Amino acid sequence: MNRSRTLEWQAIWDRVPKAVRETFVFAGRSPSQTLWRVLVILAAITGTGMAHHLTPIESINLHNVYQRLYYLPIFAGAYWFGFGGAIAASLLSAASYLPHILVDWQQMRGLHDEYLGAQYAELIMFQVVAFVVGLLAQSEHRLRQRQQRTSQELAAAYQELRESFEHLRRADRLSSLGELSAGIAHEIKNPLASIKGSLEILADDFPVGHAKREFVEIMSQELHQLNTIVSEFLDFARSPRPVSAACDIREVVGSLKVLCSKEAVRHSVELAVYVPETLPELNLDASQVQQALLNVVLNGIQAMPRGGRLDIVLARSNGGVRVEIRDQGPGIPLDQRARIFDPFFTTKARGTGLGLPIAQKLIRAQGGEIRLGEGLQGPGAVFVIELPSGSDNHD
Repeated sequence: MNRSRTLEWQAIWDRVPKAVRETFVFAGRSPSQTLWRVLVILAAITGTGMAHHLTPIESINLHNVYQRLYYLPIFAGAYWFGFGGAIAASLLSAASYLPHILVDWQQMRGLHDEYLGAQYAELIMFQVVAFVVGLLAQSEHRLRQRQQRTSQELAAAYQELRESFEHLRRADRLSSLGELSAGIAHEIKNPLASIKGSLEILADDFPVGHAKREFVEIMSQELHQLNTIVSEFLDFARSPRPVSAACDIREVVGSLKVLCSKEAVRHSVELAVYVPETLPELNLDASQVQQALLNVVLNGIQAMPRGGRLDIVLARSNGGVRVEIRDQGPGIPLDQRARIFDPFFTTKARGTGLGLPIAQKLIRAQGGEIRLGEGLQGPGAVFVIELPSGSDNHD
């Protein structure tokens, strides 16, 4: 019921000329609310006019009261609709009161000429009061709008300040964590090297087929896993300092495909590279870019344990090169998309959660950017890497 009535009011309001709507509507007011207020003002003016006509002319005191009642819709028009509303209400009040002067008071001509003259002066007062009150209401409305804008700007600034503060806290926490990780990883790496050497010597005593050879292989695999984790901790803790030089991104991607081929075969993943005929030469640290791309590609391959295809697509972009890496894995849930570049965030059983953060750190050191692509049709994920042509924007 209420919805149908609202639609009816909307239909009526849409038929009102645009200029009138803009004059009588303050920001944030609904058409139905505006129309109700217009009807209240019209009813007050019409009711006051009818009171004049129905009251005997001899009741001058009552007519004086009715005459003052016209100011109420004028004030209401100013308060609700500003300057335009006040002027419109005053003109309507004058139009309502004028027939009472011209028709009803003609019977008393000669008896109350002074009072009759005052009525014409009252019509002018309607306009004067409407002009003054309308200007005041319009000024107050503009002041309120400025205060609202100021409040919104302050709220936005406060939110931005909070985000900046959180960013600084996170950066400080990551910096401390990086220093701690670097210290721990450095202390662990040396014993791991000793354990690896000792294990290789022991492995000679347990050749393939020996009953205890399985345990040697398990130790070797776990040692390799530990060494990988420690290396990732060290890579994340170090501040990358790119050594820029002219490089052909096609050669970087070509060698990347060779590096990932063994892992791709193990996961039954087909690697496909799409390169245009011409690409601009980049001035970057090729080894760091390759490491970043390697982390993303391996992440995509490992996301497809049952096989699939991984596409590496190169294209020109703003004078540089855009690299898109697309996999056919399960994709990234919406509630995890904002956290994929957070250090130590991982959905893998044995992952460290440092592969993508390291890639982001290396790409940003080149003055580039990496992000998760949007608008995928079907399963899978796409990472977009923007590489600039030069090295002016390095961190």
